[in-house]
Amino acid sequence: MIFDFFGIREREQYWREERARKFALGAALGAAAGILFAPQSGRKTREDIAERSRDYAENAKDLALDTADELSIRAYEAQQAVQDTYDDLKLRAAIKADEVRDDAEIAKAKARAIGEIVREEGAYVKAEVKDTADAIGDSAKEVGDEVKVQAEDTKDQVKKSADKIAKAAEDAGKKSEKVVKEDKNNK
Repeated sequence: MIFDFFGIREREQYWREERARKFALGAALGAAAGILFAPQSGRKTREDIAERSRDYAENAKDLALDTADELSIRAYEAQQAVQDTYDDLKLRAAIKADEVRDDAEIAKAKARAIGEIVREEGAYVKAEVKDTADAIGDSAKEVGDEVKVQAEDTKDQVKKSADKIAKAAEDAGKKSEKVVKEDKNNK
């Protein structure tokens, strides 16, 4: 944008100076032609040439001063444009730096919050795992105790059954002997 500004200004300055040169050249040629072809005496012509030369010199001096003023104004405008652009860029950089700092602070706060949540959840999970392990241990002990009781009961029942079977076998053996004796006796 600023470079376009300088390019436009330079083109305007070039055309303005070109028109001023053409005007000055035309005026000089016209004046010279008017003096040379004027029906005057030599002395009067020389005085007119001297006067017109002073006028042209004064006009050239005024044109040079106007051009210098114009260049000073343009230089000042260019300096102001550069300063404005620099100030604008500096302000934008400061704004961006503030935004980055703000974003960094927000990210830090979020990270701290997430860290706190993770710590709390970790402690909660740890407590849950411990409670679950304790519950499993208690359940295993209860199951072990129950199995032990049932094993004792089963052992007692097996012993009672074995005793009953042994007694029944003994009774059956006695009956068999009795039957065999009777059968022998009956024969």
